[in-house]
Amino acid sequence: MKFRAYCFAYCLIFFACGGPKTGEDGALHSLDISMDTVVIDPGQEILYLKRRVRVNAISEDKKYLYNVDPLKRSIEQINLNKLALEKKHHLEKEGPNGTEAIWAISLIGDDKLHINNSTNEHVFNWQAEKLESFNINEIGQESDLLEEGYQVHKTISIASDGKQFASLISDQEKKDMSFAIINIEDRTCKKFPAPAIDKARNFEISSNEGGMGSILSASRYLIKEGGKVLLGTNVSNELYVLDETNDSLRHITFNSQLNPNEKSGTYPSEVGDQSQFDSYFQKIAEDINFMEPVWDEKKHVYYRMSFRSKFDENATAREGQPFLPTGSECYISVLDKDLNLIAEDHFQTIDTYPNIYFAKDGKLWLFENIEDEMGFVRLDINW
Repeated sequence: MKFRAYCFAYCLIFFACGGPKTGEDGALHSLDISMDTVVIDPGQEILYLKRRVRVNAISEDKKYLYNVDPLKRSIEQINLNKLALEKKHHLEKEGPNGTEAIWAISLIGDDKLHINNSTNEHVFNWQAEKLESFNINEIGQESDLLEEGYQVHKTISIASDGKQFASLISDQEKKDMSFAIINIEDRTCKKFPAPAIDKARNFEISSNEGGMGSILSASRYLIKEGGKVLLGTNVSNELYVLDETNDSLRHITFNSQLNPNEKSGTYPSEVGDQSQFDSYFQKIAEDINFMEPVWDEKKHVYYRMSFRSKFDENATAREGQPFLPTGSECYISVLDKDLNLIAEDHFQTIDTYPNIYFAKDGKLWLFENIEDEMGFVRLDINW
């Protein structure tokens, strides 16, 4: 059975066989945006740019970007102040210090690294020594909160001492998505329902025609930004925020004056015809897609991008594949420290949404592959 994967706001896999938030006066500000571009100096090394720098982490002080190279089993430490590669950390795949697969990473203080995959969670120091491993399913079953068979989608560290983690998990049989807090010191688990996350399932489709199949999966994210743990999807602008006491989730909705607040339409979960799948895929991608908020520590706001994919109707699709987007209509929203929507605008200068972005030094940094070099378009946003 062969797999081919495509990732943007949605992931395509091909195989064979709280109250509404608006500005205080009800009107939202437009944006004044200026921009420049910077390129990272790799020295004598070649930086890993495949998959558009998808597996990465940013240090809390925004000094470093850590970019995972899964082929060489290494992590590139990029100094964002000096705009240069500073160091490569080499890891082992197997053995007592083996990482297994690397789905995602998060940082624990200045001296430890958390690696997330589909089965186990690992904690390493920067000398590539494995300090601890744990299994969320096992801890959840010990707490009588999880039954066997829960799938872990994303886990992040949420405490500087490395003892608490947050995870997005799902029961594949019951088709529900939950949020969990795990304490690995006393091996306890707390689980919270997150029904707004389940909306993503309404825009996931699979097909199987003539031994070839396709899967369209929605995007879900779990991040820590501006001291807040945030949970959301690409199908709606809704957010969940973890309470500071770690004992509840707060649900936040927004009233955009620029775009719909969520995707629309009704779609089947399965289709038998590939051309029908391609048609649904294009409609879902052309609808609004939401990305995660990032915190600007200088201006004390969150930035959030959203986009609609564009397609060239005259293009010729590759055999066995749907038409892929040729560009994007991009939008930027600004949220205050309490996640109130205060400004939004159509950003017409770029025609493709960034795979990753973050805020640093009062600017929004958008990743850009510039002639096979790691670059960033930096936006100075005012309103």
